[in-house]
Amino acid sequence: MTRIILVRHGRSMANVADIFAGITETPLTPHGLLQAQAVANYLFEHEKIDKVYASPLSRAVDTVRPTAERFGLPVIPDEGLIEVNGGLWEGLSFAELAEKYPEDFNPWMSPTPVNASPTGGESTRMVYARVVACIKRIAEENEGKTVLVGSHMTPVRALLVEALFGTVEAYTRKVAVPNASLHILRYENGALAPEKISITEHLGEDLL
Repeated sequence: MTRIILVRHGRSMANVADIFAGITETPLTPHGLLQAQAVANYLFEHEKIDKVYASPLSRAVDTVRPTAERFGLPVIPDEGLIEVNGGLWEGLSFAELAEKYPEDFNPWMSPTPVNASPTGGESTRMVYARVVACIKRIAEENEGKTVLVGSHMTPVRALLVEALFGTVEAYTRKVAVPNASLHILRYENGALAPEKISITEHLGEDLL
């Protein structure tokens, strides 16, 4: 059995500006950096982390780096953990997307965007298949260990849906993934299962 602790990156400049970042680089805000420290403090107090992986985008790496440093570990980048490729949406505001690409944007923003995709980008189904395969590989390579994984909203939500429901067809925005939230999964016999999800106590009211 492998324990997987998922963390969505802290608040980024794109989050503040309401921009679709996707695979575009956008740094953490000062608030996001404080969230990363809060994650490290919480995990150092409550867990023993054996490995740290992250999407190669800096907002994910910078979120897990303080934890990695506390445990004396490197951050291992993995392309399988990267955010959805937004295609033509990259770098545009959500207001611009609603105006320019309503035929794709409206399904994407629906409560159940399982059949949606950014214009010219990666579909929900593609992200789901990619990230589930990635996390199962990481889990199998780290049998018996506890692994921290830093990623993004779409991949983390996909993994939670897989653990909770076992199918991409259940993909829903009702599975909340706040910035810097923690979600603990177990991987055993080829399947993911939830241990504890939607942990935000480390953030308190000031850092939510």
